[in-house]
Amino acid sequence: MRIRPLLAAVILGCAGRYRAPERCVDALDGPPGVALEDAPEVPAEGAPTLGPASAPVTVVVFTDLACPHCARARVALADLRARYPRAVRVAWRFLPGASHPDATLAAEAAREAHAQGGGALFGRFTDVLHGHLTRQGRPWLERYAADLGMDLPRFREALDRHAHAEALSRDRALAERLGIEGTPTLFVNGTRLDGAPRLEVLEALVERNLARARALAPARRYADAVRAPLPVPVELLPADAWERVHAVPIPPGSPSQGPVTAAVTLQVFSDYQCPYCARVEPTLRALRARYGDRLRVVWRDHPLERHRDAGPAAEAAREALAQGGQDAFWRYHDALFAHPEEEGALSREALERYAEAQALDLVRFRRALDERAHAEAVRADVEALASTGLRTGTPAFFVNGHFMAGARPEGEFRARIDALLREVPRE
Repeated sequence: MRIRPLLAAVILGCAGRYRAPERCVDALDGPPGVALEDAPEVPAEGAPTLGPASAPVTVVVFTDLACPHCARARVALADLRARYPRAVRVAWRFLPGASHPDATLAAEAAREAHAQGGGALFGRFTDVLHGHLTRQGRPWLERYAADLGMDLPRFREALDRHAHAEALSRDRALAERLGIEGTPTLFVNGTRLDGAPRLEVLEALVERNLARARALAPARRYADAVRAPLPVPVELLPADAWERVHAVPIPPGSPSQGPVTAAVTLQVFSDYQCPYCARVEPTLRALRARYGDRLRVVWRDHPLERHRDAGPAAEAAREALAQGGQDAFWRYHDALFAHPEEEGALSREALERYAEAQALDLVRFRRALDERAHAEAVRADVEALASTGLRTGTPAFFVNGHFMAGARPEGEFRARIDALLREVPRE
């Protein structure tokens, strides 16, 4: 089979990245190849998989073949499988982003590669796609398929009739049920990791899952593990500036959820036009649901200068607060984040439309925006973050004064919050 030089370089480069496993793990109890029961909470069934079906650890990854962070996650997962060849299987689900116009067709093409050649061909094809993030249009997909020896007429027919569109729809529906809004998102036997994880974090989770696997019935190892996912090891969480406690006073009347008496206060400095801020919103909702009155979440505005619409959106949400209190603010806040990638979602017309939909006083609303009535409150939040001396973008968090940067995974927030709660005696 002839492989074009460019494609050969990509395949060889990927192969050269992987290392021989340092050891092979034990097969654990039970006959090799025993079929695992699926977990309805985070199912692997129906997804292309790499690794043995009997593996006691399953990683379900939601990916976008045009996403550079997903490409990084792929390398870490390949290294993980090299180290644990019998203990880890990876199930791939696709969540193409609206900002990547070719990613949906690329995902359908990857599904067709799996249909034609199983996991081996799927792995080679997706290796190529993650090596060519900006070359995934129809002509490129056909070129890659031909170079890998796929049945090209069958491949073209599958893309023409969108033979795998329904499978992608199921992936999207599952992602929505799980509250996933960005890629990559991984579940390691149910433990959620948002973003491209470090290899040592994946290895630690695998080791801890293997340690408890002997206590589980072989066929039920995945299903039972997902129902009780293990936390991310605290010692492997990024340190950032966590050890230092910053004084970040909360202005009276700030938008917040949870009682002022909560044991833990999480301040989020955010930007309505920032995709990473939108990505972390489901995490914040999950934390509020988990901790209830033990956690207070305080919103702080930090519109970045390069985001033209973020400042007016922040002022509009402040006007909702002024007119209707906390409930009105959070409803308006949710509306602003409802369509983060939609063109014009934060335009003046859209801001007024959200206000009208929520029965705000539109005349007063327009006057507040025209007169910049809340500009000073927004500016005060920006200056509060600057006063800490930290160099950061959005989102940025202070958890009882401890700093965290970026759209961190829910497991990391939970580990930090749980550690703080252990310091506070419960009534």
